[in-house]
Amino acid sequence: MRHEQAKVLVLDDVSAIVEELLTLMSLHDIAGVGAATLAEAVDMLERHPAVRVIACDLRLDRESGLDIVSRIRQHPVLRLRAFEFVFITGDQMRDDLVADTSRYTFLTKPVQPQALIDTMRQMLANGVGA
Repeated sequence: MRHEQAKVLVLDDVSAIVEELLTLMSLHDIAGVGAATLAEAVDMLERHPAVRVIACDLRLDRESGLDIVSRIRQHPVLRLRAFEFVFITGDQMRDDLVADTSRYTFLTKPVQPQALIDTMRQMLANGVGA
């Protein structure tokens, strides 16, 4: 699948997980690109304007996956685009971590691959950013 057509950005600090998810997505005809840091994610979003869904690990190396939302809101171009977010976590959902996040989707590890694919397909079908 061509990267120019990427519709999903996978953000995880473990490169093997990014590659596995991109492979899984390609098997289901979902084009995607990957990033390991918030800075890389912003760069990929700038370079791939068709991306509409961001699948992100909640805990990145020294960053919070939730910070991608504020990075997008503060970006002069990206803030004009509509995105859907699915955050993946192995942690219990603490109220202080997820305050003001009710509009986002959270999946708890271990995530069933089909559940993730179904979530992405539903988000893409919503027409966000179209």
